[in-house]
Amino acid sequence: MADEIRIEVCTRIEGKLQALSSTFSEHTIFRVPRQLYEVNEKAYEPEIISIGPYHRGKNHLKMMEVHKVRFLGMLLDRTNGHTAELFVAALRGMVENACNCYSESSSISTEDFLEMLVLDGCFIVELIHQIFGGKLDEYVFRLESTLSDILHDLILFENQLPFFVLWELFGIMKGNGRNFYIKCLLELFSVDMPGLRVDVVYDNTSIRRVKHLLDLVHGNWLPSREVMEDYSQAPKDGKWSFIRSATELREAGIRFKKGEGNSLFDIMFRNGVLEIPMIEITDSTESLYRNVIVCEQFEKENPKYLIEFTTFMDCLINSEKDVELLRHCGIIENWLGNDEAVATVFNRVGDNVSVDVFCEFYARICNDVNEHYNALWNKRMASLRHNYFNTPWAFISFLAAAFLLLLTLLQTTFTIFPRH
Repeated sequence: MADEIRIEVCTRIEGKLQALSSTFSEHTIFRVPRQLYEVNEKAYEPEIISIGPYHRGKNHLKMMEVHKVRFLGMLLDRTNGHTAELFVAALRGMVENACNCYSESSSISTEDFLEMLVLDGCFIVELIHQIFGGKLDEYVFRLESTLSDILHDLILFENQLPFFVLWELFGIMKGNGRNFYIKCLLELFSVDMPGLRVDVVYDNTSIRRVKHLLDLVHGNWLPSREVMEDYSQAPKDGKWSFIRSATELREAGIRFKKGEGNSLFDIMFRNGVLEIPMIEITDSTESLYRNVIVCEQFEKENPKYLIEFTTFMDCLINSEKDVELLRHCGIIENWLGNDEAVATVFNRVGDNVSVDVFCEFYARICNDVNEHYNALWNKRMASLRHNYFNTPWAFISFLAAAFLLLLTLLQTTFTIFPRH
């Protein structure tokens, strides 16, 4: 009996091992981890269009399925001589590799999966033509917000196509070349991602490193070259610690200034002044940050600039008073309506996000700021400002008390040393 149980269990395990997919190493498009998804589900959900299989078929996205077909028809009309068969044939041999890119298997048939690749990919190609050709489809874009909603959906972590599919479609289009479409895509997202480099050129070899559209955008959202050069020359001891809030740093004499850098990540600290580029906070900012951060979480070896940036800002912003200070300095442009909402964005965006013990990029800035804050004179001035000058009435009371003390001192002096 015992041998039968042993044989049965061994058979089961061997069957599972044989059935286990050998494509884990090929996965490049994943689901958002549950612990991140539950913090803000809406940030990861497409609003108007599904790309790829994960959100395909959801009721509120079905209307755009019709328009994907319409956009394919417009693309065929634009390219005389091209037929749907050309695109289908070009992508037919990619179905298996494309399917293996998704970490979660789906029940979509091979035919439906191929159709999805063609329609979703050609929609993106035609969208680029319409935006940069100066004429958007009047039916789809009747509302001004539709374009921003579509762009929002195109860089959601779960809403992606393998980039080699788009690269193949770009190659079919004659005249402009593949890198024309790359540049157009990067320019589209550079509005909301200051510092996104658009002057990049890919070839058939370098493009293999790009997993999907979000990965393309993330890989080119970098600090400016000047800041990168400065960072590369700075000594690195691998140690850093969190800094105080903006209001606490101001009390210690640290001033804030809107930085002149081109990139969101170009933060600098010089001569007691913390320079931070202007940060525009809109309704879509949290979703953008969260999806890029998930992308960084899955990239173990690449820099995590946005995670470090949002961690740095989370240190600076503890309450709406910190937001108010940074807003008055021209650093934060608030489109959410109130400062508390902005504070909430920065305080929540890092929830359940793993931060390396050694955040190298801002380590030197954190250490320099802490050294300035912890200097004896600055610390005493911070305590004085916090305890006695934190409100106008406290300052007035201090002046009144100082004036009375001076009068008392004068009266005592004249009593002891009367004038003759």
